[in-house]
Amino acid sequence: MAGRRHRKANGIPSVGQTSATNVAIVILGAIAGVIAARTLGPHGRGVYAMATVAPTFIGIVGTLGVEEAIVYLAGRTNDHQTIGRLVWGSLALAIALGSLASVASVLFQLILFWRPSLGISEILFITMACQPLVFAISQVLLAHLRARARYFTWNILRILVCLVYLVGLTIVLSLGMLTVDTAIVCLISGNTAVLLGSILTVCFSYRVSTSRTEIESMFSYGWRNHLVTVQTYANQQLDQVFLAAMVPAAQLGLYAIAVTYASAGLSLGAAPALQMYSHFSRQESPDRADYQRLMTRTLIMLVGTSMISGAMAPFIIPLVFGKSYEGAVTPALILVLSSTVLSLSAMYSAIWKSAGKPLTAAKAQGVGLFLTVISLPLAITYLSILGAALVSIIVYGVVAACLWYSKPFDGLLMARRHPQSLRGSISQH
Repeated sequence: MAGRRHRKANGIPSVGQTSATNVAIVILGAIAGVIAARTLGPHGRGVYAMATVAPTFIGIVGTLGVEEAIVYLAGRTNDHQTIGRLVWGSLALAIALGSLASVASVLFQLILFWRPSLGISEILFITMACQPLVFAISQVLLAHLRARARYFTWNILRILVCLVYLVGLTIVLSLGMLTVDTAIVCLISGNTAVLLGSILTVCFSYRVSTSRTEIESMFSYGWRNHLVTVQTYANQQLDQVFLAAMVPAAQLGLYAIAVTYASAGLSLGAAPALQMYSHFSRQESPDRADYQRLMTRTLIMLVGTSMISGAMAPFIIPLVFGKSYEGAVTPALILVLSSTVLSLSAMYSAIWKSAGKPLTAAKAQGVGLFLTVISLPLAITYLSILGAALVSIIVYGVVAACLWYSKPFDGLLMARRHPQSLRGSISQH
């Protein structure tokens, strides 16, 4: 088993499977999005975004990168006892960090967004705000599946949340009961299904045990790695958070549909980044040819997808989502183009993370986050949802350029040739 881990592969495994899963997630999400959008209308869709976007973002922030640390640390050992300690140690961390994130989420949602005029249940609003705990536990357990290269099970669980959500929406729609409240219930049900599935597929394979050393390693590597994840996600999601606070719910609903339409290209581009991180984390002798082939194929695929999606947007969005969403076409065109650049950044960042040097990628993502925070308020004030879309494509371009200039694959090769520098870097933090 150890020998296989040190052997060069002819390609990065399961990229096709993960890409297909991402496409399926997009399709299921799009169908669910159409059902919700046409039934709830722009205002209702905007209220739904207010209730769900910030808790998701806070949940990602609240994991502090433990899930990404697992992929790297567990992927580089085959000792059953060590993996067991990583599983249960990461679960303890997830419960602690997820609980703190849920408290922060509830306070944030109640202070900034909650008001009776939204027309939704306060109990459901608070329950949705508590989802960071569910998210944290699910993500650390799913990370163990990635670390052990159990990609099939990992992909099945990833698609489960969308499947449960869509089935739930279909049921309540057929009963004539689809509202913002019931849509939130369907989403919570999907998250709960993934939580239960991840517990069943990971936890019971290992004896309960923890180790302070493993917990410290996950935390140490995780927070540095997390800077990349948080800043990447912030660059993608802060526009909706700012819009929720600055524009009417109907405008936010239009922008949410633009994001939904543009998500196909981003989902396709995210699959290689996920696989590159777990694959190159396990490789002692990374193959530059694997890296270059994957980058080339992905860029060709993304450019083609963007061109087709952009050309069809003026026809597809009004036809599928309804004429009330015609205002989403222009921002959707911009976001479709930006998805290619964002996916490129994700792949560059994945290489730096698999090298054990996430802070290099974090610097570039930090530049993007700084530009996002200072420019979004002005852009939204003067250009509304169009301004938010323009900020996205500009920031993604700056980040991609910074990461390309950093030469990530050369950094990976250097880290493998001098592993002592990596160990020293981790111990210092």
